[in-house]
Amino acid sequence: MAHARAHLEHRLLLALREEVKALEDPRLFMVSLLRGELSSDGRVYTVYIDALFAPEEALKALSGASERILSGLNRRVRLKRLPRLEWRYAGSD
Repeated sequence: MAHARAHLEHRLLLALREEVKALEDPRLFMVSLLRGELSSDGRVYTVYIDALFAPEEALKALSGASERILSGLNRRVRLKRLPRLEWRYAGSD
């Protein structure tokens, strides 16, 4: 079961990277999606980012675009229910 969860987390992260890359928001310049963690119930996917400039602005941009990102994610990864996205700066761990 752990392998399936890790595989799903990886698939989600790859798809999210493509969706974020497609956004044309200057606040997302030099932002990297480092890793993602799916909650135990599968309802929340926490994405850890790194940003060279203004990580707070990057987090605001990602939060504001979450619905658009989820819409694109739905086309790339077929799941019965997509998890809610939470964005965190990896430097704040």
